[in-house]
Amino acid sequence: MDQKLSSKIPCQNYYFLPDEKNRHPFSHLLKQQILQLKKAEETLILLCVGTDKITGDCLGPLVGTKLIERNYSYPLYGTLENPVHGMNLSSVLPELQYLYPSPFFLVVDAALGPAQKIGYVSLSCSPLTPGKGIRRNLPSIGNISITGIVGESGRNSEWELPYTRLYLVNTLADYICDGILGSFTLPKNCHNK
Repeated sequence: MDQKLSSKIPCQNYYFLPDEKNRHPFSHLLKQQILQLKKAEETLILLCVGTDKITGDCLGPLVGTKLIERNYSYPLYGTLENPVHGMNLSSVLPELQYLYPSPFFLVVDAALGPAQKIGYVSLSCSPLTPGKGIRRNLPSIGNISITGIVGESGRNSEWELPYTRLYLVNTLADYICDGILGSFTLPKNCHNK
């Protein structure tokens, strides 16, 4: 991500290793995707998916909680106190679509992926499917998705999620929070350096 980003960002997965030098490119790319995809009449809603009961799946609610604590100003659903997870997602989505007739969902969730991507943050201008890594059948959601890769996908992924290191999840959550907040403070015409 060292090259300058054009005004038209291709829709693909971008990976960022959470460190200081990658904070600005992540914020910039997120801002560009929101500007490119969100229509003026749509309401930006941050949906942080996951449960506080499983360490490997608490990334979304942890991000939601950290953003609330940092005075995030857009509608936000999914915190440690009030998580949005596989058991209530099907009832939360119709409620949000009733409250916001033209929603634009920015979704944050933990994910499983290749071993070499554990500890990375993925940003994509496409929906994500919560529970996919553990073979749960939930609806795909989101216009833009941010995932923190907390473990390796495979046959025993579901059994390993409770043993994910909280340090990893917290590091990913801090990076995602900084990136989201940074995307709203960057000028519209900024470029990577």
